[in-house]
Amino acid sequence: MKKKPQKLRTLIAKLDSLFSKYIRLSHADGRGNLRCFTCEKVAPVAEMDCGHFVGRQHKATRWHERNAHPQCRFCNRYCEGRKDVYALRLMEKYGPNILIELQEEKRKLTAYKPVDLIEMIALYKQKLEELA
Repeated sequence: MKKKPQKLRTLIAKLDSLFSKYIRLSHADGRGNLRCFTCEKVAPVAEMDCGHFVGRQHKATRWHERNAHPQCRFCNRYCEGRKDVYALRLMEKYGPNILIELQEEKRKLTAYKPVDLIEMIALYKQKLEELA
């Protein structure tokens, strides 16, 4: 019997979870702590979010690693990501053109098929295994 195809929203939720975990763990120190990209508060991985400079509604940049960084929940959820500080940190880390690159990228029409999402899920599972 054939497997029932997964719904797009189920695949997106799974990819979001893996991507978020990867972003947070890839920035963690040996004790599982990391620093907020915007306010520099240090907290355990479980207490941090995966913050995005360009909002997640833009599929072209939703899973773009240079658009996502660990943020404390206060900055990400209650201060709308502190976009002003986020922008400065991005430019410090990647150079002055990063803001233009992300803004251009977000405008690209991106329609993911289930197979695309399944491939990205496999990629982030592999990346997480490599971090372990």
